[in-house]
Amino acid sequence: MKPALVLVTVVLIAAVGAAVARAWQFRGAAKPGVHVLGVDVGGESRAQIAHELSRWNRREVTIHAGSRSFHVRRGWLVSIDADATAGRALAAGSEISLVVPTREDVAPGEAGNVLTELARSGRAPVPAHVELRGTEVVVRQAVDGRRLDRAALLRRLSRDTAVIEAPFERIRPSVSDAAAAAAANEARRFLAQPVRIAFHGARLGALSPAQIARALSIAEHGGRFAVRLDGEALARTVRPRLGRWIERAQNAQFVVAGDSVSVTPSRPGRDVDPAQLTRAIADAARGGHVAHLELGLRQPDLTTAKAKALGIREKLVSFTTDMGVSSSNRIHNVHLMADFIDGTLIRPGDTFSFNEVVGPRTAERGFLEGQMIIGSLVLPSIGGGVCQTATTLFNDAFEIGLPILARTNHNLYLSHYPLGRDATVSWGGPDFEFRNDLKHGILIKTSYTDSTLTFTFYGTDEHRRVVAKTGEQTKWTDPSMNYAIDPNAPRGSVKVVKGTGEKGFDVSVDRTVYDASGKELRHDTFRSHYIPDSPTTVYGPGKKPPGPYIVLPKTI
Repeated sequence: MKPALVLVTVVLIAAVGAAVARAWQFRGAAKPGVHVLGVDVGGESRAQIAHELSRWNRREVTIHAGSRSFHVRRGWLVSIDADATAGRALAAGSEISLVVPTREDVAPGEAGNVLTELARSGRAPVPAHVELRGTEVVVRQAVDGRRLDRAALLRRLSRDTAVIEAPFERIRPSVSDAAAAAAANEARRFLAQPVRIAFHGARLGALSPAQIARALSIAEHGGRFAVRLDGEALARTVRPRLGRWIERAQNAQFVVAGDSVSVTPSRPGRDVDPAQLTRAIADAARGGHVAHLELGLRQPDLTTAKAKALGIREKLVSFTTDMGVSSSNRIHNVHLMADFIDGTLIRPGDTFSFNEVVGPRTAERGFLEGQMIIGSLVLPSIGGGVCQTATTLFNDAFEIGLPILARTNHNLYLSHYPLGRDATVSWGGPDFEFRNDLKHGILIKTSYTDSTLTFTFYGTDEHRRVVAKTGEQTKWTDPSMNYAIDPNAPRGSVKVVKGTGEKGFDVSVDRTVYDASGKELRHDTFRSHYIPDSPTTVYGPGKKPPGPYIVLPKTI
């Protein structure tokens, strides 16, 4: 054997022997070079490592955090799982470290629970802010925040130092001073001086900084500010100055001739273009301070194309109700409500609400005093006659098979309406609603005399078939005394208001709707409960009725 090979073999045998000896020496102990929290625990057992950690916990440290100082045991700052940390220390290091020691740091089991007061030395960042106060642009500077760096604190606690500075990391605000300054400068350009308005050589005065400021907004998003002008608000301000040049757009009109409907074309208008106006003012703010306006085309709400697409071509249904015995005031109210409804368009899928279309029935809107039914009493009321209108509409919707979403019958049976097919509404109370489930729009047209009211629905005939059956009158109820308190009556007064003596009853109307192929679309049952037209004893304030009672509305 060659001498060199013999030498290598001897060295290897010696190294292995040394490694085996070292492994035996460090059996059950941490390998050389293992450190925990800066303490060398190489060669120490689990119990010894836990003891070292316990000693480390008891050592005091002074921490400076800004202007405050904390004198505490290290264990008050960091909670350490000694057993788990000792286990990791025993497992750390490689077999090579038994022959050639290398340093390896083991993190403690739990590093947290930093004192609450220490953490409070941090602060949240304050973003820069820009706002308008009248015509003044106000900027609030950003302030950096700071947050306790727990990992760095643990590293500093690992050093053999009695006094340390608490480490804080810088937190940058979400909005910088540079972003705020840029936005403020842009806003100030808009408000620097009045902007004169010009239209094809005509001078139309100027917009003051205060007027511009009311249309100016500064909004932050994603760390930047957007400075925007509200074009619609500016248009409302300058539109009166352009009155003689503005042309109103005209909607397409539906023209009824007999049972057919045609469309009168729409016509676009010329109006202030909000987008062009904002660009003109922005250009003026950059220099010159004169905004040159151009009028743009303004399309009508209902164009010819939109009107034709609704498919309103022919009469679908017409229903007429008699006024019955009506005062001139009631007739006036019925006509007024019919005028509000005349020309109503209901697009496919939309819902018709009586109260939304007609609105409140008040004297300010032209309604006169009529009558309303409360219990079995017929009392004066502004807007009386509303139920005539709702009942007529209900029967139109009923006859063409539309879904009825809300319908309430009158308290008393009124013989001039179809049995079980009346509808009552009140402002803030019951409404009458139906939905257009046809594939085309519906146009409602009105006609009336002093004795009749007619609503006609126009659209495209989908050839539905409606089968209706009115049931027998059941659950007849004899009149009996009713009671009411009238807050408007003299105190302590009592009077009896006679009824007609007609009996009450229940009745149901069934309706089945079929499509053009004969398939059933829906089946409805409309139930009505009519009370007897009974006498009512009406008590003034201070008197208590002997049985159940209603309270009449208080008048002003």
